[in-house]
Amino acid sequence: MYPLLLIDGYNVIGPVAPPSRGASVNWLQDERQLLLNRLSEHLTDIIRSRTCVVFDARNPPQGVSDQMSFSDMDVRFAVGYPEADDLIEEIIFAHPTPKSLTVISSDHRLQAAAKRRKALPLDSEAWLDALLDGEIQMVKFPKATPKRKAPQKSAGSASDALENPASNGATLDAMLDTDALQKWLDQYGSD
Repeated sequence: MYPLLLIDGYNVIGPVAPPSRGASVNWLQDERQLLLNRLSEHLTDIIRSRTCVVFDARNPPQGVSDQMSFSDMDVRFAVGYPEADDLIEEIIFAHPTPKSLTVISSDHRLQAAAKRRKALPLDSEAWLDALLDGEIQMVKFPKATPKRKAPQKSAGSASDALENPASNGATLDAMLDTDALQKWLDQYGSD
């Protein structure tokens, strides 16, 4: 299954400065784990299952060659590539429905690659800040059309967000229920 969210892992961590003397020798692994934990906590189940995070291969976890799963996310280490950017570009160019793909990286090379394929590039720092504030920024899914008229719901429900998402600042999570998202993924975003 191809990702909907492709994250340049160390680029998202990038603003974090190396620690001063006396800090953990595993600081980079600690920062990587912190990022994965944050993604796990703030992304929905269905989005996590369609997320790929790519890290340079200098220090993959012990016992992991180039790929692992963490909280349903595909986590890859660029083993055999000069850098993670090369693997990320390969994923972008191989994606069968790039308009459904959001690439999280502040790297201009990756942003240009995403734009060439009509994927949505987003800057790492702004994206992570929004995520930690509860907003998942990514390609917006088309509005689901109801099969039959549903009974009126009380104000603030998920179906209200579907009716008029712009009026109440609804995020992706509130805009689509799982069935509507799965239908969209089946039609536009699967292998």
